Amino acid sequence: MMKSCGYVLGLLFFIYCVKANGQSYHAANGSAYAGVLGNFTNPASGINSPFKWDVSIVGAQSITTNNALSIGNLYFNNLASTAVLFQPTSGTGNRRIDNNADLHLFNVRYAIDKIQCVSFGIRVRSYTHATASSFNFIDTTSGLLPFLSYNAGSTPFNSSVSNEAWVENDFSYARILKEDNNSRWSGGITIGLLRGISGFYGSINNLRYVSEAGRSVATGGGVKILYSDTYSVTDEGNTLLKNALKLKQVGNLSVGASVGVEYLVKKNVFDEPYNPKNYYWKIGFSIMDIGGNKFNTAAYSFIVDSPKANVTDTGLINQIDAAYGHYDVKRVLINNFKGSLPYQSTFKMRLPTRLVLAIDKSFSSNFYVNAMLSLNVYNENSANIYKINTTELNLLVITPRWENHFWGFYMPVQYTATHNLFVGTAIKIGPLLIGLHNLNWLDKSKIAELNGGSYVALHIQPKTKKLHHSLDCFYD
Repeated sequence: MMKSCGYVLGLLFFIYCVKANGQSYHAANGSAYAGVLGNFTNPASGINSPFKWDVSIVGAQSITTNNALSIGNLYFNNLASTAVLFQPTSGTGNRRIDNNADLHLFNVRYAIDKIQCVSFGIRVRSYTHATASSFNFIDTTSGLLPFLSYNAGSTPFNSSVSNEAWVENDFSYARILKEDNNSRWSGGITIGLLRGISGFYGSINNLRYVSEAGRSVATGGGVKILYSDTYSVTDEGNTLLKNALKLKQVGNLSVGASVGVEYLVKKNVFDEPYNPKNYYWKIGFSIMDIGGNKFNTAAYSFIVDSPKANVTDTGLINQIDAAYGHYDVKRVLINNFKGSLPYQSTFKMRLPTRLVLAIDKSFSSNFYVNAMLSLNVYNENSANIYKINTTELNLLVITPRWENHFWGFYMPVQYTATHNLFVGTAIKIGPLLIGLHNLNWLDKSKIAELNGGSYVALHIQPKTKKLHHSLDCFYD
C-alpha cells in the first residue's frame, strides 16, 4: 500500500514543484527597465521602455501555494534520496495545492522608431490545480486502512487535479496611440501560437464507504481520468530533443491573444526631450491569455461510476500495485466499478484569462511603487470536464522598488487568489534578475512547506544615455 501512496504523492510533488516550466516576475511590474518582460502583464508596455532594444536570453519562475502536502527530510544533499518523505499535512480540513510556472527563451524587443516596437519570444508554461474535500490525517498513519477508519462516517469525499502545459511562440506589437506635452497613451497586442504538451484532468466524485470487519468497503462514487495523447509519445529512453520533436508532432496548434493599453502622466521640465522613465503616474489595463489548448484524448482515459459489490480498500490497492502501466490501471478500475461511460475524443483547456489593472507611482528618479490587481475570468471548478478552466495565482501585488540601469532592489508583497500572503524580495545586478516569492524560503525548514517559489532572468539591455536635467545633475 505504501508503494501506491508513494507513487501518488511523488507524482503530485513532481507536477507541482519540480516542473518549473505566468506573470510572476514581480520585480519587473511597471518598471521602464522591464522591456520585453513587461509583455507578460501588458503588451502595451514595450513602447514605454527607454531602450532601442533588449533581450531576455532565458528566465524561469515557479510559484506554489499549498496546504495539502508536507515534506520531511528535505535537504539539498538528498533531494533524490528515498529518505525524503511525502505525505498529506496533518489535521482535519480541505486540502489544496496550486502551481503556476514558466520558462522563457530568447525573448526580444526592438523599437522600430519612437512610436512603435515589436517583440517575439518562446515560452513554456504550466498550470496545475488540485483540491480535496475535508479529511483527517495523522502523521503516524501507516496505511490506507487506518486512514479510512479515521474518516469513516464522514461526508462523501471529492477531489480533483488538473494540469495544462504548452509551448507558445509570442509575437507582440505596441505603439503610441496619442501623445501631448502632459500625457501619453500606448496600446499593444500579443498573438501567441500555442502547442499543447500536457493536458490532464482527474477527479474522485462522491466517494462513500463503510468500515466493517477490519476493512473498508466502497458503497458509492466514481472516477474520471482524461489524458492528452501527448503522454503516449514520450519515452524515458529518448533524448530530450527527440521527445520534444514528438510532442511537437502530436500537439494541436491553437492561437491565443493578449491586449492592453497604458497611460502615462509625464514629468515636464521645460522643453527637454521626454524620457519614458520620467513620469508621475503610469496606469495600465490589459486582458491577458485569451484562448485555450485543444487536446486529443488518450486511449487510457476513462469514466467510471458506482463501485461493484465488495470493492475493498486492500483489494483495490493490491491490484493497482500490481499494475504495470496506464492501461493496467484503467483495467483495474473498470473491473471494480460499473457504469463505464465513453469519453469524447477531444477536450479543451482554457488559458488563464484575466483582467489586469496596474498603477505605478514615481516618487523620485529611482524609487517607485507598483500596485497590480489581477482578476481571473474563469473559476477552475468547471462542471464540464471537456472544457477545463485554468487560473492565475496572482490577485494583488504591491511592489516598492529602487532601481537604475544596473542595480535594483525590490520588495513585492503578494496576496494570492488562494488567500495566501507572501512577502518577497528580488535584486537586479546588471543583466541578472533573481527573486523569491516568499522570504520564508530563506529559512531552509520553510522550503518543505511548499509555499512560495522563485524566479530568475538573464535580461540584457544597452546602457542608457546620460540625460541632462535642467533642475538636477546628470542622472541615470
